[in-house]
Amino acid sequence: MSKSAKYTKTDFIRLVVADLDSISSNKEQSKQFLSLQGLNPDKIVADGLKRIKRMHLQINAEQTKADMVAAESVKDKAIQWAENLLSQATFSIKEFMLKEELSLNFRNFETLSKEDIKAILIKHYTLKFMEEDGSNNKDV
Repeated sequence: MSKSAKYTKTDFIRLVVADLDSISSNKEQSKQFLSLQGLNPDKIVADGLKRIKRMHLQINAEQTKADMVAAESVKDKAIQWAENLLSQATFSIKEFMLKEELSLNFRNFETLSKEDIKAILIKHYTLKFMEEDGSNNKDV
């Protein structure tokens, strides 16, 4: 519909639905009418359900893609934080775990390699930043 139109698409849909509601108040009569018009009501319903399901899956796929992009930027931020911490001469994984109140089923911190520590830090900060983003989005 054009921008200068007096009625919107919603108005048109309401008009059509109101008209259909008065015409097809009986389900059996509606099916009979469609059959007389050469249409298969069951096929129409099945096709509609398939279309709705396909659109729902597409929406979910797009949301997953958006979440993955967001998670990637959060992970990049976490990597930067981890690398920054590891570059500090005074960094201690044991003190970090106590400060952040993290529990780890690993008692010999001295045997962890720098890559192991980096992986732990990245996971911790990724989850922390995602949690912060989630709580910020709920406030909006």
